[in-house]
Amino acid sequence: MPHVFRLGLALAAIFLLAEPCGAQSLSDRRASKEAAQSVEVEVACGKLDKENCAIVVPEINTKTLSNGVRLKPLESKGSVESVNGLCDGDVQVAVVQADVLAQRASKPDCAGKIVVLGSPLYPYQGFMVVREETREDRFGEMVGHLKQGAVLRVAAGGSGSGGEATLRTILVHAPEWKQIADIAPDGSATALNKLRDRELDAFFVMDGPHSPLLQDVRETVDPKSKKRVFKFVDMRPSQKLLDLQFNGRALYSTATLESGWFSAIKSIATPAVIAIRDDYYRAQPNLSAKIRQAAEDALPSIAAKAGALPNWRQDFERR
Repeated sequence: MPHVFRLGLALAAIFLLAEPCGAQSLSDRRASKEAAQSVEVEVACGKLDKENCAIVVPEINTKTLSNGVRLKPLESKGSVESVNGLCDGDVQVAVVQADVLAQRASKPDCAGKIVVLGSPLYPYQGFMVVREETREDRFGEMVGHLKQGAVLRVAAGGSGSGGEATLRTILVHAPEWKQIADIAPDGSATALNKLRDRELDAFFVMDGPHSPLLQDVRETVDPKSKKRVFKFVDMRPSQKLLDLQFNGRALYSTATLESGWFSAIKSIATPAVIAIRDDYYRAQPNLSAKIRQAAEDALPSIAAKAGALPNWRQDFERR
C-alpha cells in the first residue's frame, strides 16, 4: 500500500509540473496571445510621466491593441530630441509639439521626411513662472522695467526641451526682448530651486493644462507666511506668431491660464501632434491607418485627461 501511495504522489507531481505556469486565467492567456501577435511600434514621447507618454500613448493603445498594434513609449529629453530622432531615422513615430516639428521640418536636412498623422491631440500651453513678489504681471513689463545693462535670467528646460524651442521662437519674433533675455538650460526642479533662491528671474515651460509640475507651482507655499512662492505672468503671443500656420492650421493660439475679477493671465499655446516618418507612413499604410484611427477615437479621452477645454481645437482653425 505505501508503494501505491508513493506512486500516486509521484504521478500527481508530474501532472502539476506539466501544467503551464504562465496564464492563470483565460483573460491572461488571451492577453498574452494578443501581445505575441501584435506589432510593436516605439513612440518617442518625452519624459515618461508627461502627458505624451503617460496619457496619449496609453489612450491610443486602448484602441490599437485589438487591431494588433502596440505602441511602446520611448523616453526622450523632449520634443526637440524626439523630432531630431525622426529626422535621423532613429525612431518612426513621435508625439511632439507642433511648433517644434514645424521649425525642424523646415530645415533642408529634414524637409519632406515627416508628416503629421491625424488631428491635434491636446494643447501645450506656455507657463512663465516668477516669484510671487514680482511686481509685474506681464513678461513684457519685466523686460521694460529692467535697469540699463541688466538681463533677464530665464530657464526654459534642459537641452532638447520644447519649452526652450518655443521661447527662442518667441524671442526671434520680439527682437526687443531677445537682446536682454539670457536662457539657462535648467530642468524644472533645478529651475524652480534657483528661482526661489533668486538665481533666476523666471522659468518658462510648455506643458499640458493639468501637468503635475504646474500643480506643484500653484501649491508651493512659504512655510512661514503660508503664501504662494510662485505665480504666472502674462506671455500672450504677438500677432506675428498668431499668423503663423502649419499643416493647414494656426500654429499658435492664445490660452487663458488663470482668470481673475478684473484681468486674466494669458499665454501662448501650440498643439501636441503625432509625427511619423513619411517613408514609414508610405511603407506601412495599414499600420499607419490603424494608429491614426485609434488616435481619432481616443481624442475626447486624451483631451479630457490632459485638461483641455472641450472646444480647444477651434483656437487653431485656419484664420
